[in-house]
Amino acid sequence: FDDLGTESMRKNFGNEANIMEEIILSRYSRRNALINKTHITTNLTGNDIEERYGARVRSRMREMFNVIEFVDAKDMRK
Repeated sequence: FDDLGTESMRKNFGNEANIMEEIILSRYSRRNALINKTHITTNLTGNDIEERYGARVRSRMREMFNVIEFVDAKDMRK
């Protein structure tokens, strides 16, 4: 998933739904059965992720992912 945190909230039968939160939690619960790996890019910090998706998602992401942080990396698109 490219650029986690840029997606918008969606309505599901009138209720707000955070689709990425649901996808991450679903993939976490099925992680041993999944053939494909989950890769995510984001500019969010750990605290930003927790604020947007909750402590539960942040905790699951710690187990699911290896974090590669680019500190002070030059934006290669420029």
